Amino acid sequence: MDSINSNFTNLKQKYDIKRIPYVEHIWGHRFRLEQTPMLLLFELLCVIENQYQAKKQKLIDDIFSPLNDTLYFKHRRNFKLRVLLYQNEILENIYRSKVSDSEKWDRQFEFLTNRKEDNFVFTNKDIEHIRSNYKTFDSFYYSLKILRALTFDALAKKRWTSKFIYPISSEYIWCDVNYQDCSEDRRFFARGGEIVYLMLCRSSEENRQELENLFTDWMETSGDSYSNLANSLVIPEERIPLENEKRRNLAHLPQNTMPCFDVFSEDVIKTLNLKLEHLDKVKILSDMIGYHVGNYIYSVGEQYSNSEFDANHKLPIYIAEVLTKNTNSIRKSSIQSISVQRNKIKRALLNKIPKIYNWYDEAEDNKERDEILKNSTDEAIDYLNQNVVGYPHVCFRHIGFVSKKNTRSFRYVISEDFLHSLVITMLGDEKRMEFRRFIKSLSERYNIFIDQPPHQNSEILQSDLNRNAKNLSVLLYQMGMLRHLSDACSYVVNPYLEDTL
Repeated sequence: MDSINSNFTNLKQKYDIKRIPYVEHIWGHRFRLEQTPMLLLFELLCVIENQYQAKKQKLIDDIFSPLNDTLYFKHRRNFKLRVLLYQNEILENIYRSKVSDSEKWDRQFEFLTNRKEDNFVFTNKDIEHIRSNYKTFDSFYYSLKILRALTFDALAKKRWTSKFIYPISSEYIWCDVNYQDCSEDRRFFARGGEIVYLMLCRSSEENRQELENLFTDWMETSGDSYSNLANSLVIPEERIPLENEKRRNLAHLPQNTMPCFDVFSEDVIKTLNLKLEHLDKVKILSDMIGYHVGNYIYSVGEQYSNSEFDANHKLPIYIAEVLTKNTNSIRKSSIQSISVQRNKIKRALLNKIPKIYNWYDEAEDNKERDEILKNSTDEAIDYLNQNVVGYPHVCFRHIGFVSKKNTRSFRYVISEDFLHSLVITMLGDEKRMEFRRFIKSLSERYNIFIDQPPHQNSEILQSDLNRNAKNLSVLLYQMGMLRHLSDACSYVVNPYLEDTL
């Protein structure tokens, strides 16, 4: 046994790994339960901003090239704006004090220049920049108050270096930072956003070019009130490429292509093309990222759960109930389907482990090999259970696609929030879509079943499916997204387009 453990240790030392990365070879490196869909979006935009800067300085040809595997810059940090917003604890007292405007400025600037941390101290140049842009202290105070109102999850008890403004322009794209050493922290930016970026890079060439143009426009947004607000408070952060040895590789995504990558990129393109403010698009992007990441994990589980990877293998199925108080056959099947999907993820791992292990095999005899394989398999299952099996649930729960309301177990549901994002994304620049066609598109595009069973042998009652479709139409009508016409046709409508019908 000592010999076996020694060989296992040597194997890890040879490849500079803590454990054999079975899970990473199947799903990628890496997802963590703490990274919600909105945090995936924040990290994704950090990566895109990084690659945008690399393209500007001719370090890469395209932001979304499938060949991109390196980050050439540190992610934007914008420490000083975050200090003004989240570490400026005397701001409110100064504003409410009865002293003169001049004294208010003196107290504020003294506080900012006397900070002990080198990275967060305001210089005379920083102070002069603020003073030249604000005639009164009140205008300065209200500018910060406006931005504080745009903080994501403002009531969360997170350290200030893990707080974010909704990324309504490139000035508010910044990374999660470890306060102690100012390094990038991996708790909330666990590389999941990098995997999302790689998924977009591996979509079709046509989609990649469209993403290139749309995200370039996002990064170059300037002159709007929010961009001007940020630039009036702090001097824009200079973007300097890292030295060659300090550049780091992007995350690992095992699949070079999957149909779900194209569907995902199409949804992002539709969202970015909407004639909406960036703040409105952020919520929709977060929802669609949440769906597509969860769907990607389940898709890989489906494709490996029986044998080898097969791009034409059946896709995961989501039997979705429109929320109702009464139990029905849809609810029972949906609850069961979640358990089945999680078991497929575990089977996919067990099916792939022997082949992946052969890439690392150091054992000299079969007995030794079997023991090492058993030990490393146990580790892989533990890691899978901690980081991957429950991650689709994390994504779906945050976007409103799973719920245990009126039940003891989670099942797939169509909630108002998620339905809003689905309608806007599916219709895109279309003004309307016939209701039955909308339901059919849900099953064809997203594998979400509302009014039909997912397979012939389903135990779901047709009467429950009919009632489910009726409930969906009622919910859409209540949301102002359904119109009934005199010819008995019902249309799902895009509320953001004028003259819808």
